[in-house]
Amino acid sequence: MPYQMGGQGSGSGPWPGTTQPGGGWQGPPRKRAGWVVPVLALVVVLLVAGGTFVFMKTRSEEQAPVAASSSGSAAPSATASAAASAGANADVCGMLDPVETERLVPRAKIDSTTNDNRSDTIVSYVRWTCTWANRDISYRDVTRSREIVVNVARYEALGETTAEKAAKIQFNGEVSQYTYGGNNSTEERYYSKPTKFTGVGEEAVAQYQLVREKDHHYSFGQGMGRVGNVTFQVRYEASQQHKEADLFSTDTKQSITEANAIREVKTLLGQLAQSVTAWQQGKPPPFAARPQPSPSPSESPKPVRIDLPPHCVALNAVAGQLVPATKGEAVTAKDGKADHTQCQWWNDKMPVAGGKIRWRNLLVSVREFPDAETARFFLIDRRGKTKFTAGSRIGGIAWSKIAKLPGIGEDNFGQAIKQKTDTAYSARYEIYALQGTRVVYILFGGSDRPADTPINSTDSTLMELPEAFAGAKTTITTLLKAL
Repeated sequence: MPYQMGGQGSGSGPWPGTTQPGGGWQGPPRKRAGWVVPVLALVVVLLVAGGTFVFMKTRSEEQAPVAASSSGSAAPSATASAAASAGANADVCGMLDPVETERLVPRAKIDSTTNDNRSDTIVSYVRWTCTWANRDISYRDVTRSREIVVNVARYEALGETTAEKAAKIQFNGEVSQYTYGGNNSTEERYYSKPTKFTGVGEEAVAQYQLVREKDHHYSFGQGMGRVGNVTFQVRYEASQQHKEADLFSTDTKQSITEANAIREVKTLLGQLAQSVTAWQQGKPPPFAARPQPSPSPSESPKPVRIDLPPHCVALNAVAGQLVPATKGEAVTAKDGKADHTQCQWWNDKMPVAGGKIRWRNLLVSVREFPDAETARFFLIDRRGKTKFTAGSRIGGIAWSKIAKLPGIGEDNFGQAIKQKTDTAYSARYEIYALQGTRVVYILFGGSDRPADTPINSTDSTLMELPEAFAGAKTTITTLLKAL
């Protein structure tokens, strides 16, 4: 199994302003967070399910885990063109301070687009857009979702309308929309009165929106500014929800408050005004020299093979019954803030009746955290991610609902999984349990298949789930006593 820390580290510390009553961001219908986060979690689940059974067999002492990119795209260039002539493109992704964007949207995926509307007969402009987004930020017992969207539009003269007048018309139209919304708010859709700023470009305005409908709970701050014939817009959305909330539920969602949204939007508009002014003057953006945040985390520590630790030695008798004729192997590594030790007993060639062979796999994982609170958050994070696929069947893998197991640790959950994929054919039971500063994990599973066939043979007979559950429960009960 890959060593990956969960339950900690948004990269920005506690987020202020999350106490809006009834708040909770789910986003516009075209990109609801409920449709985004589960897909990401599902990919993780499928990858883990596919690799669970081969951790000890495929990762040798010379192999190190590959650090996955957290962004999926490279950060924008740290420098912009110094020649902002009439036809020059705008480096919009470089117009905000990277320190600020990293604070507001840690480890963001950054995307940019361009819309050339100069062939229009009514209004002529080029619009550049940059988006910073991360909708799966793990922090303590919540998952955070954050996004910044910036639009910069340069208008051109058309007929008797000058370029600057076209930009003013667009800005005034935005102010009119803000004013109308502020005068026509409802309980379900709240719009703040427009807030105008002095000293931010030639003119600037901001507004807060909060939507509290049955299926859509979200809020954000947005604003617009103008310098000459260029307008710039920004929208900042932020929310958090408990990791164990029901799928698509908005009950535990909290969204950014009005005061915080307006404050952040004002800061971003100020930076955009500085950058747009520099661009119009043919100068580099004021934040060009700032180092960009790294798009990828540092590589995880390499697992090191060790002798069986005492708590795994205490399991040898149980392992001898569940996985006969094999001895355990162990590795250790640093997993975020936790010291992580794994032991595994594996035998995939046990002779059984009918000319078949049996495969049994027992995996034991112990994470030791610096304090009990961090350990509890890790368990909550794992349980929350497990809920995304509980009771479903996808791509040859079927997950049972999550079960609470009385008398095992301070908190726990268990789940049965049947797998029929190119990786393996097997049934298994998995248990996570919390005990003090430790989170322990047990996997026990396997199958029977014709001799001389691999563990992914389609002729395999999956292990009976009651046997898998009994073995996992016995193992974790014994392990907790040994710890």
